[in-house]
Amino acid sequence: MRVTTEIGNRHEFVLKQALLVYEDQLSRREQFVTVHEVIREGSPPHQSRLGPGRLLTTAFLKQLCQGLERKVKGIILPENVLACTSDLLVWWTPQRQHRMFFSDGAEDRSEINGQAYPHPALVWLVRHGRLSLRALDQSIRPKPATPLMIAPYWNTEPSRGDVCEGDMRRPRETAVSNMLEWEEGFFNSRFTHPSGMGKLTTHPGGFIGLWTELAGKHQFPGQYLLPVRQTLQQFVGEAA
Repeated sequence: MRVTTEIGNRHEFVLKQALLVYEDQLSRREQFVTVHEVIREGSPPHQSRLGPGRLLTTAFLKQLCQGLERKVKGIILPENVLACTSDLLVWWTPQRQHRMFFSDGAEDRSEINGQAYPHPALVWLVRHGRLSLRALDQSIRPKPATPLMIAPYWNTEPSRGDVCEGDMRRPRETAVSNMLEWEEGFFNSRFTHPSGMGKLTTHPGGFIGLWTELAGKHQFPGQYLLPVRQTLQQFVGEAA
């Protein structure tokens, strides 16, 4: 096998070694890996075959990882970022106002559709392109031991905070640069239905009663938030 590609400079890649993975067909758990040299024979075009195998070692893995290592650009993290890895991003937003949109339903939602509402401080978590959401009862940057609250929104599962994205427009990548896209995508989608079991708010009128009362207001009343028995550290750890 011969591969030639140009990325700035010319490189020629030649197949040198192969890894074979063996698995116990009964337990499906026990495995081992062998490394084989690729032997090229004859004149071009060469015929290739695998040489004798040897067991995979940690020294070989270290060498392989060094060869696969790519330079990663440093990122300046905004102050509202709480955790960040290659596939996980967690940040928080203070209390603010934003419009909400509701789909048609059994109740008359025309009076609350498209109104501006105050929203609690929120913790946003994106992992592998999926959004989860929690609320905060105080509009200050949370610490690892800060207790979280249920996000009082339809389309958001109370116990885990998973967001049913539906028609929500969301970024293709998990990156610090697209946090605002996640926020706008969430608020500009239509809130259609409860997701999962459990209450979203302590308001006596439930979800519709809560947002009917808050239309046009400027402050979200924290007493309408429900505790979830989960800290920020647990929320991040369970997702990771």
